Amino acid sequence: MMILLEWDSIAFLAFACASFLFIWFETNAVYEYLNFFNIGGKYLHGYNEYKKKDYSLLFFIPYLLVNHNCFFTKLICCSICIGFWVNIIFNLLFFSIYNIPFSFILSLLIYYSITLLKRNMEK
Repeated sequence: MMILLEWDSIAFLAFACASFLFIWFETNAVYEYLNFFNIGGKYLHGYNEYKKKDYSLLFFIPYLLVNHNCFFTKLICCSICIGFWVNIIFNLLFFSIYNIPFSFILSLLIYYSITLLKRNMEK
């Protein structure tokens, strides 16, 4: 039995996951949406106080890791971990399970390339 890989699906999923990872880790969009929809209670309140007090540039996701250190925050603060689970969920729901290794590696490669370009442009 020969397994045919769907390279267009792999590329689409890799770019979608890389975009998700970039928005998740390199912007404050998570905080803004949680704040807009009034979800997150004590975590948002703590982050708001932290921003007022320290005028920090620390985004919401790293703030959670520093101030609420538990397994779940470690999981959502790890780009490899969250990228892996996002790839698995989307491949199981919409694509083929055989695409997982390729889409996962390609999405991390794209995400880290974009992050590296962003950091080089900021210098």
